[in-house]
Amino acid sequence: MTDTPTYEVYAIRYAEQLERADGATYLGGDPTKMIRGLDFFTYVITGNGQTFVVDTGFNPDLSGEGGRNFLESPAESLSKIGIKASSVEHVLLTHAHFDHVGNLDDYPNATFSIHAEEMKSITGPDMTFAPFRLAYHARDAKKLIELLYDERLKFYEDTVTTVAPGIEFHLIGGHSRGQLALRVHTSRGWILLASDAVHLYDEVEFERPFAIFHDLQKMIDGYRKCINIAGGYEFLISGHDPKVTDWYPPLAPEFEKRILDLGQSPKK
Repeated sequence: MTDTPTYEVYAIRYAEQLERADGATYLGGDPTKMIRGLDFFTYVITGNGQTFVVDTGFNPDLSGEGGRNFLESPAESLSKIGIKASSVEHVLLTHAHFDHVGNLDDYPNATFSIHAEEMKSITGPDMTFAPFRLAYHARDAKKLIELLYDERLKFYEDTVTTVAPGIEFHLIGGHSRGQLALRVHTSRGWILLASDAVHLYDEVEFERPFAIFHDLQKMIDGYRKCINIAGGYEFLISGHDPKVTDWYPPLAPEFEKRILDLGQSPKK
């Protein structure tokens, strides 16, 4: 039997939000209470002769909206660790909310992948409902359609898909119709990049629903699925929790709180 390849996985913290209303974060939360804001990440996976970028962040012209401050383009961060965005061949999109599918032009030679359910959602009847449109931007949807017609957009259709040996996409749904989580084999074992299937660890621990969702029941069920797939909190990487920044070491001292090594165990 061939051994499962291992990968290096880095979180790129490209934007931050210093504080956020509890009521804007959790369904039924207190709108007058301010809590710690979200961190915003993209990821890069390298190993077995391949490089994958996971999500592409929001466009820099959106910096300032909702207290979200752009720190550095993910492509620029990649360049600092020796990866040219123009050389990236595979970009994996966990879903199509604005903070995950901006900056697509930074990867001119890449093929992009997304779940078919997500594409149906952003180009179909779902978008006739204003609440569902809130987390999407029309220009991102248009860009994805352009990539499709340029034969640079591919779709996953199964519940579990092997992207490459040691990399699996799991359809979770809930937060968005086609929300994916990515399971990756590293030197410390399998980890789960939950993306927005789990924004914050409290969603899993206390089953506090995030305030933005497509299907509430699926989202809460997705919290349970993610912790079961991950096998423990130390292997579950939430999509926006600043605890990820607190817990995981930088790839090098100069990348403190900016490029984090998810192949290392978290220091809680």
